[in-house]
Amino acid sequence: MKLLNQLIVVLVGLLLGISMVDPTLFIGRYIINWLAPPSSDSMSWDSYHRLDTIYTWMDNLAKRYPQKLRIQTIGQSVEGRDIKVARIGNRNSRRRQLGPKRAIFIEGGIHAREWISPATVTYIMRDLVTNPRNDDMLDQYDFFILPVVNPDGYEYTHTTDRLWRKNRAGNPLTLGLCRGVDLNRNFGFKWADDIFILDPRPASPIPCLDTYHGPSAFSEPETQAVRNFVMGKRDRIDAYLAFHSFGNKILYPWGHTKEKVRDWRELKAFADVAQTAIAKEAGLRRFSDSLSDEDLVKSYKVEQQSRRSDPDSHYENSFVPISNSFRRIFTNTELDDPFSQTEQGYDVGQAPETLYRVAGASDDWARGAAGIKWVLLFELPGGLYGFLLPPRYINSVGKSIMAGVEAMVGHIASR
Repeated sequence: MKLLNQLIVVLVGLLLGISMVDPTLFIGRYIINWLAPPSSDSMSWDSYHRLDTIYTWMDNLAKRYPQKLRIQTIGQSVEGRDIKVARIGNRNSRRRQLGPKRAIFIEGGIHAREWISPATVTYIMRDLVTNPRNDDMLDQYDFFILPVVNPDGYEYTHTTDRLWRKNRAGNPLTLGLCRGVDLNRNFGFKWADDIFILDPRPASPIPCLDTYHGPSAFSEPETQAVRNFVMGKRDRIDAYLAFHSFGNKILYPWGHTKEKVRDWRELKAFADVAQTAIAKEAGLRRFSDSLSDEDLVKSYKVEQQSRRSDPDSHYENSFVPISNSFRRIFTNTELDDPFSQTEQGYDVGQAPETLYRVAGASDDWARGAAGIKWVLLFELPGGLYGFLLPPRYINSVGKSIMAGVEAMVGHIASR
């Protein structure tokens, strides 16, 4: 009996340890959707939406703006859902005589639970198409926008498990008990590189963990679709921008190692341009909001804990208990901004310095295999809400990121 008790203690400790780095065992994730407000069938940016709503909106927008927008299906998911890319740009016969237009590739929704990513990417899409301010930019560049890389996982987060991360691929080795591959560990550049089984964050060979890298590089139809599309247009694509959540970070390659790319200073300057534009937009919004903000709001300073290379970082000693954060997700409290980090700045650096190593990720692949120069990964805000950022923040996040996109395109065009 004593031995059995010891085994139980060890097992519970192991499960708790794994759950700290991989939330697969968090049972509450299955009831979150019961408490969340239902999404609307019509597209908006004050609500998160199901895949069909996003795709229907994309198709209808293309019908309204046929000279600017075309929708292309570049593959199907494990469960047979379409993977759609929007091509946005002004059609100009005179411009085509000079050769193919340069292009920007934008990727969102590779991790199913990061709902703010597809919401932000569709915000960018709408602004590019409908805002006349962007016409000059669309004369010069095409945008290839993939809002939901992982359609099966995204739908699963709406119907069953709000915190699901992977795709929905089956795994016969686990007798159907553990499904899915982390698509952002499945790309064929430094796939499964230098991984350690007790630290699953960079990637894991264990199918039941959230960072399972799959049986082989590009084993999944979703990553194959991205690879085939990008490689087919690699000579045109100047920048690859990937949007994730959460943590307010802008990351440049490499993610798999602390070693720096040869032109890392140029990439850092590129990221700094986005950081500055985002901060400026947020500052303008804060100035406007300050006309009605209560002093109580300004007294709060709450940040996400993360590993930092700067010992004097303002993140030190900033942890605040989250016992009430779940309630705040579904209530419109006046004390939201400090908890959401939507008004906080973005840190710039490499993933191993500011977060942790990542092996087999899309951004490293875009740089290392596809040869795209300007590659960045954005970790969008979440704060104490984490992956459950309330939908009332979509517009503010989207507006800030759109300002960053405009600044980044201007930076590339000026080179």
